[in-house]
Amino acid sequence: MIRRRVVLVAPALAALAACGGEPVESIVIPPGVFQGAADPLFQAAENAFHLLVARPHALIDRPANAAYALLMYEIATVEASSGRMADRWPGRLLREARPNLRAAAAIASEATAQAVVDALWAATQALRRGDEAAARAAFAPPVSPDPTATRERLQRFEVPRQVVRPLRELRLALEREAGPPR
Repeated sequence: MIRRRVVLVAPALAALAACGGEPVESIVIPPGVFQGAADPLFQAAENAFHLLVARPHALIDRPANAAYALLMYEIATVEASSGRMADRWPGRLLREARPNLRAAAAIASEATAQAVVDALWAATQALRRGDEAAARAAFAPPVSPDPTATRERLQRFEVPRQVVRPLRELRLALEREAGPPR
């Protein structure tokens, strides 16, 4: 009977240990965010790195791209912190830098990951359609205390330097876990 209890408790303890004792976040990724059937962590990490590190200048005057970049960072943060990676360091770095990224976009630091993911996806789609009212509505409280400020910051989004290292570390960790090319 003791073995059975250990088996039931072990996954919960492993998930808690993976986050360094912090509660484990989870999100439901909205349909259509990713194309194909690739790993969400890998896709989010690659997209976030490409948009926020490799080509941050491509976000200026492209609010839909900025919203999508923030969405990718948010998904990568939750997925990397979920305990499925052997290396927990990138997830911790991403979580520590997330308040800086949210502040740069006037998104509430206390908003849940799910609320932010849903808002960023809705805003991305609305901005791609040119629907300003829907984009502002996507950032309604509790995601942003001032949806107009969030929309303005996405228009001239500047990537905080604190998010560069976590994305680089995540990319390297994913490469290490994937192993050498075959």
